[in-house]
Amino acid sequence: IHAASPREIVFVRNATEAVNLVAFAWGRKNIKAGDEILLTEMEHHSNLVPWQELAKEKEAKLKFIPFDEQGRLVLDSLDKLLTEKTRLVGVTLMSNVLGTINPVRHIADLAHARGALVIIDGAQGVCHLPVDACELDCDFLAISGHKMLGPTGIGVLYARRSLLESMDPFNSGGSMIKEVWWEEARWNELPWKFEAGTPSIAEGIGLGVAVDYLSKVGMEKIRTHEEQLAAYTLERLEEIPGLEIYGPPAEERGGLVAFNLEGVHSHDLATVLDYEGIAVRAGHHCAMPLHTKLGVLATTRASFYLYNTQEEADRLAGALEKARNFFAGKKSE
Repeated sequence: IHAASPREIVFVRNATEAVNLVAFAWGRKNIKAGDEILLTEMEHHSNLVPWQELAKEKEAKLKFIPFDEQGRLVLDSLDKLLTEKTRLVGVTLMSNVLGTINPVRHIADLAHARGALVIIDGAQGVCHLPVDACELDCDFLAISGHKMLGPTGIGVLYARRSLLESMDPFNSGGSMIKEVWWEEARWNELPWKFEAGTPSIAEGIGLGVAVDYLSKVGMEKIRTHEEQLAAYTLERLEEIPGLEIYGPPAEERGGLVAFNLEGVHSHDLATVLDYEGIAVRAGHHCAMPLHTKLGVLATTRASFYLYNTQEEADRLAGALEKARNFFAGKKSE
């Protein structure tokens, strides 16, 4: 992610822990009663619930950037939503439901002009897009290793060094100390100040191998492949009657498509697709408020990565046709 220094990279268990680290170590020190935290309506619960809890504790106010019918953030609303009380802006780099790739640098510029800090949920985006943390000009960036071909149980918090220096530890105990006396302790240097206890050694090595692999393939190539595959898949799925697709055009989305088949619950649809050898996820995808705005309880999501092909997109489209006929009581051909 082209951080300015390894000291700005803190290893955590996942993106969720990264966000919680910021909420506890920065938020509880800097957010006060009457302050405002601005998020988007498409946030994953991991970049929503920690700020809900902080807002309750500190008597701060949560505000939200809306998204439109095509799954794009309504950026015109920022003029009113960003105020002198805004202390933090949280935005996902890429929606895990709509697939929307958000203009996070533009949002960061506006937020910084008002004196607010910016945290980016990069769990989806970093694995699908070329990312330069310095070019994004974000203050915090949360990453999960398992999204990028690495093992579970390892993630990263990127943060500006000056911010990490000013923050108190999230966890305390071994490794995060420089010296300890009976009555007090002195913290270790960065990043160990925030890496208490025995680290996830095996997981860290696995993540390193994944990073090397993705770097060798090239994130630009992965992005191009996914955009082409998303465009092809959207074209195929739009041919299916009764299938509602959510999110923007392929050039504005990452490698995923969420949809609903008229009259069929997403879990039932996923079960039928499973019998056809198609792996999808069904449910609210840890984004319940987003689905509430869409007016649905759940969606079915097909996700792509560097190993997926157009032939698999064809199989998905064919399986959805079979599912439509099945639930319509028709005999599949």
